[in-house]
Amino acid sequence: MRTKLTRSSPYSSASMSKKLVYLDQSFLSELCSYEKYITRNPILKRLLLKLQNLKTMNKIGLVVSDIHCRETSAFPAQYAPSMEKLWQFQNNLADGRIAASWEDVFVAQHRRMLSDENCESYSVADIRLRNPPQAHRGVRVVMTNSWLLRIHRDNVATYNEIDDRYRTILDRQAQNIPRCEGVADCQNYIHGLWRNDIQSGMAAWRQRRNFLFSIEQLGKCPDAGQLTSLKIQESRDEPFLRVIDNVTRGLEGAVVLKKWSDLLENDPIGPCPSMRIRTALEAELLWTWYEGNRHNPKKFRECFGWSRQNDIDHVSAFMPYVDALTTDRDMHNLCKRQVVDSEIGRFPCKIFSSKNYDEFEGWLDQLLAEATILS
Repeated sequence: MRTKLTRSSPYSSASMSKKLVYLDQSFLSELCSYEKYITRNPILKRLLLKLQNLKTMNKIGLVVSDIHCRETSAFPAQYAPSMEKLWQFQNNLADGRIAASWEDVFVAQHRRMLSDENCESYSVADIRLRNPPQAHRGVRVVMTNSWLLRIHRDNVATYNEIDDRYRTILDRQAQNIPRCEGVADCQNYIHGLWRNDIQSGMAAWRQRRNFLFSIEQLGKCPDAGQLTSLKIQESRDEPFLRVIDNVTRGLEGAVVLKKWSDLLENDPIGPCPSMRIRTALEAELLWTWYEGNRHNPKKFRECFGWSRQNDIDHVSAFMPYVDALTTDRDMHNLCKRQVVDSEIGRFPCKIFSSKNYDEFEGWLDQLLAEATILS
């Protein structure tokens, strides 16, 4: 029997707990333009109205993250007006408070895990939301966060460049996996790749620390022999070094990395839920790619590339923190596969997509009914 993990409940009150709802990019885009989709999916208008009512009643919090900003910023230039409209819509829903990125959540979870804090509950402080929330009185001021959009817009690659990078990664993984008879082999292989990245980042952190210590000692006691024997640190691109820096910031770095290394001895990626969910999803994608089930090449972005990778960010980062999460139909199906379900099934979060919008509406109706009774 799987152990159900819990989210700490900073929203608890004597009357009713405030629910957190994470709306993914596809759902937000449809809500923003529901007039376009209303004949095909009339439930959208009802969902938007009920979400807004519950939000006004302070019974739910709608989570919009930096991942949304990254996705919106990647719109081609000809869609700039739509991008601005969507970003303003998202900001209004979130009251201007933008949640963290996947990397930020990864760092927050590891900092708690490695500093002996409670690992069985997940505070919304991890995702940069207020803990506890502050009630709104008087005029509601909504920030635009337009600076986030500008930053992402200036740094984002094109759709095709991002997709080419993901296609190259999948091809390389499919070619290099030593044994692949099922998704379990893909999961073990993905775990190994992530573990190597983490350990390389740790090694780079220790190498830099030792070099800086040598420089410090040399400054205290200058000696020509020591100077000639001093090994200059190699300049290597270690993508995880920045993450290691963020995890260890303000903590005893050497102690933290020793504990992290010990955890990796017993488990290839450790207990961090955002990592465990992410690698399960990546393993399912690799197995699908390895088997040759690659669908229409024109659908690469939706099935494997930029769009799907953002979906993975959404689900793996926020599943431990929210009560409900929306995604597209294909991602919903992906979350039902065995290795993914074994990870996300430990959390009470409900997943909704167009395949079960009726259940989403029923869940919102129940919240509205409870709020009416308690008012």
